[in-house]
Amino acid sequence: MASRKQRQFERKYSSYKKYTATEDVNYRSHSARSTYRQESATSKVSPSGRSTSSEVVTGSETRTLPVFIAIQDYTPDESDSEAIPLEQGQIVEVLDNKNAAAWLVRTKARPPRTGWVPGSYFETPTEFYKQRRRTRELTSNDIKMSEEQEAILKRDQVYHDLLHTEEEFVSDLRILIDSYISFLEDPSAPPEVQKKKSELLVNIRELYNFHANVLLKGLQYYSDDPGKVGQTFVKLEHDFDHHVQFHRELPYVLQLIEEDPEIKTFIQVG
Repeated sequence: MASRKQRQFERKYSSYKKYTATEDVNYRSHSARSTYRQESATSKVSPSGRSTSSEVVTGSETRTLPVFIAIQDYTPDESDSEAIPLEQGQIVEVLDNKNAAAWLVRTKARPPRTGWVPGSYFETPTEFYKQRRRTRELTSNDIKMSEEQEAILKRDQVYHDLLHTEEEFVSDLRILIDSYISFLEDPSAPPEVQKKKSELLVNIRELYNFHANVLLKGLQYYSDDPGKVGQTFVKLEHDFDHHVQFHRELPYVLQLIEEDPEIKTFIQVG
């Protein structure tokens, strides 16, 4: 029979179960909905000294769990019933990382397991592949690889470049939101700017949401099997229409800025 502590734990994280009902997650249909605004955020510490968060978020923005990779094997003490073992290269989703000494994670393996692991055992997929690439570059001249090994090496390098490029694009979009969009939404903006705000914003938020919380998470989720990365693009094929919409509306926005002196001056001064 489950203990009271275990029942509380299961209730607290039951909302996360929908993310990985199977290994092949469809990020479009299994995404959470939230906004940047937090309704409440409190921290608690369990008897074992592990922090947990009771943060509540609501709204309409897609938000998914962060993905990390174990950089080495982890075998917990037999007395620690809340911890789970991991193997190097194993992918996990992080449910709680408030305390660096112990992260609450869920494995990608089928069936998934949930438990605590020290945060020092994890790297982001980008950092993990970067380090592995450096190691291979240092040893490749001394080791004769088979054609299959060379093919795998090249595939991993392409995957790392793809992941790094996507992360940089997401970072650029985030800067755009924090600067351009926040600027346009300033309550002190001229009346004409406020009137045309929806046109000027285009669909930048939707673009960011798709790349940061859907596509990037899909690439990270399959980082232990780059051969499946193509599935991410196939499943999200129609979501790339966000780019079509943006480029279709961009000429009108540029023309609007150029022809309206009040809007043009406001943007130039800002």
